[in-house]
Amino acid sequence: MKSTILVVDDTPENIDILKGALTPLYTVRPAPSGRIALIAADIQPRPDLILLDIMMPGMDGYAVCRQLKARAETRDIPIIFVTAKTSEADELLGLQLGAVDYITKPFRVPIVQSRIKTHLALRAATQKLAEQNRMLVDERQVIESILLKMRQADLFHEQHLRFIVSPVETTAGDLLLSTVTPDGRQLILLGDFTGHGLSAAIGGPLVAYILHDLAERNASSLAIFTVINDQLCARLPTGLFFAAALIEIAPDRHSGLLWNAGLPDCLVLRQGVVQATLPSVLPPLGIVGALDIAAAMAPLTFLTGDRLYAFSDGIIEAQSPAGDLFGYERLQPFLLMASQGTQPLAQLMTLLASYTGATTFEDDITLVEVQL
Repeated sequence: MKSTILVVDDTPENIDILKGALTPLYTVRPAPSGRIALIAADIQPRPDLILLDIMMPGMDGYAVCRQLKARAETRDIPIIFVTAKTSEADELLGLQLGAVDYITKPFRVPIVQSRIKTHLALRAATQKLAEQNRMLVDERQVIESILLKMRQADLFHEQHLRFIVSPVETTAGDLLLSTVTPDGRQLILLGDFTGHGLSAAIGGPLVAYILHDLAERNASSLAIFTVINDQLCARLPTGLFFAAALIEIAPDRHSGLLWNAGLPDCLVLRQGVVQATLPSVLPPLGIVGALDIAAAMAPLTFLTGDRLYAFSDGIIEAQSPAGDLFGYERLQPFLLMASQGTQPLAQLMTLLASYTGATTFEDDITLVEVQL
């Protein structure tokens, strides 16, 4: 189908000239006044481009442009002013109102034809880009739905845990899993994929499947962490990796094991005092295949009432308006109070919001408290 050009001019001779020059390539729809132009712009198919005179009786071209740009149905139609008003101020006003071009009279037909061709091509490219973006958004929503359902299908064992999960996007890069093996061990895995969004969340279902599948078979935590690293090395693209901590709590909850691969220091608190600091001794998973995971194992002993905390770096790296990090020095006093039951864990989000001056954060935020 030919593109439709709406030609608005109160001088019949100008309409005749433009109609004669454009008809071989386009469908020309004439309008001798601003009022009729607004009606003609609503006729289907709506015009693909409008050539608009400014000086017309009743409603001038500026008023027509304002009304067209104020309506959702017509605001995206490109408008080219074709006018005898030649001052710089007039041209600037026309462009500020939303016109894509400005041609002064007496016009030259080849110039008008060239400008029309250029702006129709730009509009076609913009529409194609918008359609492709819509398709990408639809596909993203489908993928997000699949990922969320795959995660929700996992059985999350909440007993003995308190936690905060605050993703930047629907599909978070942070991952929190908890399960219990047939022999009574509780396994908690907190992980943080590079970045956030779809690219970060895509590895979550794989990690969850490995943890739950091997846990159901009473596999050791060492074997589980090793398989996760091997599979991520084999399947993740370069540049995407997984900082993670795996915690195993014995059935009597007085001992355990911990591996920290690239997460901030984990903390064991006892009676309001930091009893143990457990730093990362491994690089994030998914980078190096031959890791000595056995040597990185940290054995733990607990007393009744102890609390173990693991968290992603989105907390300590949250920034104030001045660019200062929230850091351990602000998180640790909060955890000391939380461990004694004098501070609700959810209060951390209020504290972070007050510190950053924002209600949304640049990175996913996850924290888990394990009660012993």
